Amino acid sequence: MNTDNTDNTGNTSNAKTVKIGIVTVSDRASAGVYEDRGGPAIHEYFTKYLSNIWQPISRVVADEIDLITATLCELADVEK
Repeated sequence: MNTDNTDNTGNTSNAKTVKIGIVTVSDRASAGVYEDRGGPAIHEYFTKYLSNIWQPISRVVADEIDLITATLCELADVEK
């Protein structure tokens, strides 16, 4: 997955980068049983339709409320 700061045309700019968290909640994907396809699909969609420069921050977590909560708090507090 590309984590470069690019817009949907592949151009870079000095504009402020928007960080967007992409969280996939799946017991099996988080355990490596199969590849996460939802997160990359969201990344592809945003890359296609967002005109501003953005930075994806992707996480795959098990379907456990404590892990989901911790991940969302991390994205909001640490990765802001």
